Amino acid sequence: MKITAKLALSQVRLNRYRTLGAVMAIALSTALLTAVSCFVSSGNAMLVNFMGEDYGEYGNAYSLLLLVPAIIFGLLIFFMSVTVISNVFETSANKQMKQFGIMKCVGTTTKQIKETVIWESLWLSMIGIPIGLILGIGLGFLGILVIGKFVEDMNTLQQSILMRPGSLSLSFKVSLFTLIISALFSFITVLYSGYKPAKKAGKITALSCIRGLGEIKMEETLVRDRKWVKKLFGFEGILADRNLSRNKQSYKATIRSLALGMMLILSTGSLREQMSKMQAYMMPKTQEIMINYCSSRKRNINETTGRIEETSLKPIFSKDAEKVTTKLKAYGEEILGIGCDNATYFTLLEGKHLTEDMRKKTQCVEDEVCELDVEIIVFDEKNYEKLCEAAGVPVGGTILLNHYSYNDNGYLKEIIPFSETLSEIKLQKANGESCQLTIDGFLQKESIPLQAFGVNVNPLRIVVPEADVRFYDWYSNPANDKDYITYARKVTDEFFPTYTDDPYAKEGFSVRIARTDTMVKVLNIAIVIAEVVLYGFVALLLLIGLVSVMSTLSTNILMRAREFAVLKSVGMTTEGIQKMLLSESIICTMKAMVWGIPIGILIPYTINLAIRKLFPVRYEVPWVLILVSAMSIFLLILFIAFYTIHKLKKQNIIESIRMEAV
Repeated sequence: MKITAKLALSQVRLNRYRTLGAVMAIALSTALLTAVSCFVSSGNAMLVNFMGEDYGEYGNAYSLLLLVPAIIFGLLIFFMSVTVISNVFETSANKQMKQFGIMKCVGTTTKQIKETVIWESLWLSMIGIPIGLILGIGLGFLGILVIGKFVEDMNTLQQSILMRPGSLSLSFKVSLFTLIISALFSFITVLYSGYKPAKKAGKITALSCIRGLGEIKMEETLVRDRKWVKKLFGFEGILADRNLSRNKQSYKATIRSLALGMMLILSTGSLREQMSKMQAYMMPKTQEIMINYCSSRKRNINETTGRIEETSLKPIFSKDAEKVTTKLKAYGEEILGIGCDNATYFTLLEGKHLTEDMRKKTQCVEDEVCELDVEIIVFDEKNYEKLCEAAGVPVGGTILLNHYSYNDNGYLKEIIPFSETLSEIKLQKANGESCQLTIDGFLQKESIPLQAFGVNVNPLRIVVPEADVRFYDWYSNPANDKDYITYARKVTDEFFPTYTDDPYAKEGFSVRIARTDTMVKVLNIAIVIAEVVLYGFVALLLLIGLVSVMSTLSTNILMRAREFAVLKSVGMTTEGIQKMLLSESIICTMKAMVWGIPIGILIPYTINLAIRKLFPVRYEVPWVLILVSAMSIFLLILFIAFYTIHKLKKQNIIESIRMEAV
């Protein structure tokens, strides 16, 4: 064994406290990387089992869904690990400066000094990485076990809705390749973390090392006293501020870890708040049993017009849907039937027929012609007659639903889109076909059934007596859900027989039966899965940062034992030293806030820019969370500082002053 390797091994054995901190940091970072790899492997196996080797038609999208989060988590783990581990090695190198100086005096080269530090990182890797791999496998297994329960719930809900067996299952998968990649990535992280302090240690001269100067440059430096520090904390605050200014390098890793921790807390809390708002928005306006018929569709570019043409493979005619309605009414419940087609027709309207709010939405001026998508809606006969009566039109007439709600970059807006001067429109298809339609009456928001808002996709929505539609829903509120669903399933099997358990309905349509909120629960479970993964990794990242903060702060304070003894010898009281440490804690917290709060606000705000395009959800600055995270960080620093200073109380002042190093 090389002499540098032996020397590094002896340092690992002698400095058990520092070794324990380094091994914990390496093990935790390796565990996180291994867990991420296990999640990716297990998720890949689930998708391959469900969709095939290439993930089917949307293979690229699902690949990104797995890889992008894994890359993001990997980078976060890397940056946090480098911050923590490099700080441990820097502390170790600084405490060995006198030893390095003596070694240089007896002929040790700069290269050998570097090798000593590098070998120390290698020894620590040999201990920490295997522990991390085992811990990571355990974390991955527990994580997949928890998430697998949610996937089973999704399958149960899906089966209750479609009455088909769920085929989506998540099981734990780990391979030798996964472990090798995790170990290699962790090893590179440790080497990268140890290289910088090794390089610095090699550059310092023998005389500087023997004198114990380390990274302290003996240059005259003017440290300006900040007036606000003196006003807030007094003389002790000035001492604290000067200490932090002169030892920026020692506290840099601590402040960086605290800032990153605050950023993670704020980002996670803000994302959770946005997810809650998304869940609230997706909740249906009514809680009823819904039978949903949905035809498959085909999209292509029409060669004649060059427009995107969408064709329903098995549309349902409103008269046929009425037969289903009649059969369902035989159970003894009131039935509301609504069908729609929102992708077949469009129309060209003059701007004068649009209200001012609608012109702003469509950016159409009064004397221009604008293109609008049209949604054709049909109701069951009984409810259609009620709408005709409310609109004051004869049965068989056409009614325009004069209400439009839309997401305006995160804000939910509701407007009256059309003036009642609109009397007829020309419906056009992507293939060039067209027909003229007369508008017989208008209905405002208060006269439109709540269930109709669920199909509020296009701005121009017209209720017609009959039509072929892609979707059709039957709503009811029976006293006995289970009994009614059994009956409804027999009715749908009679009118829409299926001959396969394929979840994508190769027959060309699908039929779902469930309470409206049950369908939303499937989406909510997906959100909960994302939250579980996010919280788990954030908690472990914060734990890595906590290791760094505890190690750095306690070491820095222990190394200042001589300073505290000198201050006491010139008359400073224990209360004064405690006040100085209190001031340091507050200033460190403030410095961490300078970086952590803006980044913690910027990350969820940036994510919200994409979310608000789909949901009326705006980002709000989490002031309460900012206050709580700042107080938590302050109390953590204060606890570590006072706990460490308590350990120094037993030391004799004279002996502490004589000490050259702790």
